[in-house]
Amino acid sequence: MIAIDLARALARRFAGAADGPSCLAAFRAEYPLLRFYGCSEDDIPPRLSPWVAVEGVAVYLVDASAHCLSLTGDPESACGLVFAIEAGD
Repeated sequence: MIAIDLARALARRFAGAADGPSCLAAFRAEYPLLRFYGCSEDDIPPRLSPWVAVEGVAVYLVDASAHCLSLTGDPESACGLVFAIEAGD
């Protein structure tokens, strides 16, 4: 399970980071049991709503319980976070 407060805090850090890949690497080191990804909001299907949105970053939950990774709305089954930079930011 991923706590919403953790997701918000990490999204704020990601939003303020000068280097997204380095920020994601830091998250992976701090939280080795979770998966972290970064992308543009344009890479996320428009039918999906973010789980959390802060400071120009939309956060989506990742589920890896099936063979392939997928986005989910269920924090109980989530194993990671996708930080999508909102268009125009």
